[in-house]
Amino acid sequence: MIILSSIITAFSSIWRNKLTSLLAILGVVIGVASVSTLISVGEGLKNDVSGMIQGMGTNVIAVIAGKMDLSDPQSMNQSNPANFISTDILTEKDVKSIQENPNVEAVSPLTMVVGDLRRDDKEVAPTITGVYPTILQAMQVIKIDNGKVFDADSHDKVIILGPMAKKELFGENSNPVGEKVQLGRSGEFTVIGTIAETKSSAAFASEIGTIAAIPFDTAKDLNNGEAKILRIIAKAKDNADIGQVKKELTEKLKSNHSGEEDFTVMTQDDILDLFSQFLNMATTLVSAIAAISVIVGGIGIMNIMLVSVTERTREIGIRKAVGATNSAILLQFLIESIVITCLGGAIGLAVTFIAGYAIRIKTTLTPTITPEILIFAISLSIIVGIVFGLIPALRAARKNPIEALRYE
Repeated sequence: MIILSSIITAFSSIWRNKLTSLLAILGVVIGVASVSTLISVGEGLKNDVSGMIQGMGTNVIAVIAGKMDLSDPQSMNQSNPANFISTDILTEKDVKSIQENPNVEAVSPLTMVVGDLRRDDKEVAPTITGVYPTILQAMQVIKIDNGKVFDADSHDKVIILGPMAKKELFGENSNPVGEKVQLGRSGEFTVIGTIAETKSSAAFASEIGTIAAIPFDTAKDLNNGEAKILRIIAKAKDNADIGQVKKELTEKLKSNHSGEEDFTVMTQDDILDLFSQFLNMATTLVSAIAAISVIVGGIGIMNIMLVSVTERTREIGIRKAVGATNSAILLQFLIESIVITCLGGAIGLAVTFIAGYAIRIKTTLTPTITPEILIFAISLSIIVGIVFGLIPALRAARKNPIEALRYE
């Protein structure tokens, strides 16, 4: 009953002091909305990454240059950053060793070729990637919608265009199979296929969309006979123990590298966990920065409540004179503070939903508002109300009733 009465009194006080209460609530709205929106964007990114990685297919294994402790993403800081983008650590011998593993179904190295694609007066700069035709088995997220894939061990000047290059050079609804494109100074390449747009992840679909694939041996020829392998992608057989395959490949590649483990073998789960850790760290960092606005809002609440205590000194004196205890006065003002912050939190959540909708419409990001975010926002509002309302409430509770009654 006392709590209900205090809540009613709180709303009455807010209504009497509309402008000051609005300014106090606004600070909480901005804080809760900014933190909740950033966390929801982070959750959406994690879902997108998960969708992209799972869309690659099952039992995917990636071998990257550079040693990384997969349990600690900060281990990258302790390694030579150049190793992670090096093209002279992984070799064709490594690719062959992976192919020879009886539990590996498909494998393809990835090498890069520098150059723009041109057709007449149109030009585009996709990621020109040299791969084996088995890349379609190793990464099931890549699919051919027109034409065909090139043959194994091909040295032909043929190319498979990704959605971006196809759209920019030939038009979105075109079928450029059989047409010619100019690759930098390397001459004309014949388009033999196009890559279908992926739906595995809205935010990361562009990574597949910007690819243009050429035969690995052709890419090697263009790189003056150097393989320049950036990554190796493999797919283990469905009935294989993925952990055991990872262990076998790691040991085999270590022997290829004279016992030095200057590479990292990553399973699908490893990749997903690594991205999740990075995104969690990034979300926590930006949310902590945004939380500053919550503190500012809390200071505003404290200021308003201190003013309210001063303005209602005579009311406090009258209540104490008729028997109100210090704890009752404390509870009344503390509840008023919590009501103000909860109103701000509720409005902040509404702003989060609106912002999430706008982000989905205007960008490729898909913010995800989970029940945990709702609980966090409500809890944050209550905590701010308690922490920043406690000092004003204590000041009100400690007022001397005789002096309070004399106050004008």
